[in-house]
Amino acid sequence: MAEIVRIEKDAILRLLLPRAADAHKGSFGSVVAVAGSYAYRGAAALCVEGALRGGAGLVYLAGIEPVVQLALTRTPEVCILPCRMAKNGGIDPAHAATLRAHFEGRGAVLLAGPGLGENAKPLLAQLCRAPAPWRAAVLDADALNALAETRHPHLPPDTVLTPHPGEAARLLGKGWTAADVQRDRPAAARALAGQYGCVAVLKGAGTLVAAPDGGLWQNRTGNPGLARGGSGDVLAGILAALLAQGLAPVHAAVCAVWLHGAAADKAETRRGQLAMLPQDLFEAMGALLAEMGR
Repeated sequence: MAEIVRIEKDAILRLLLPRAADAHKGSFGSVVAVAGSYAYRGAAALCVEGALRGGAGLVYLAGIEPVVQLALTRTPEVCILPCRMAKNGGIDPAHAATLRAHFEGRGAVLLAGPGLGENAKPLLAQLCRAPAPWRAAVLDADALNALAETRHPHLPPDTVLTPHPGEAARLLGKGWTAADVQRDRPAAARALAGQYGCVAVLKGAGTLVAAPDGGLWQNRTGNPGLARGGSGDVLAGILAALLAQGLAPVHAAVCAVWLHGAAADKAETRRGQLAMLPQDLFEAMGALLAEMGR
């Protein structure tokens, strides 16, 4: 079995290259976030800001009116794809076909799951139906629960899954529990990557990035201030942005978890672990990237 590689800052600097002087928004790809519901509006706002702060050239949000209004108040840079609200407060699944058609041939990265609620299952089934129009995808939160229920075989190319231990157990099935995942996190991460044939990011203390070939990387940045709702939404957005900029799935995942954790360490110095919020990561990450010359 391959050794566990520790993620180091030097590796991040080699992967995140400075931007060319003649770059434009088309140089850095597009992210399409299908996120949020009436009850979970903040999740969408956090993931699209994560994608914008992570450097994507264009970020679209497919969401219901209350969700997009909140996102626009935080980040007017986001492009809006308005969706009807279903009776349960989620996105009407009928919009999936329209989204597929709109992004056909455009090479966008799909970010699905944060705050979607119970409509995630029919939405995911349509969004990921082969041949999917997405160049890559990040499946997080409710999209992972939907995937666990359906064992959907048609994941887009270069998909990255981002489960916490409970979601990982549901994805693995076969009697796995969150306690089992925590008992042997490397085995669980490798099992996820092998079972779904894609990169898996097992979140938690010492977040692990696993590749389908058995490769495994461990992150050592971050602190318990991340242990609150919304932190994972920020990570999903950063990861989708790095995929949109052309990083390979493993490289994008390695960079995203390191940056997310390092931003949390910087935020801790200003807010403390008890009071820091996921939204504090954005200012901290900006300062971090400026120090890195990126």
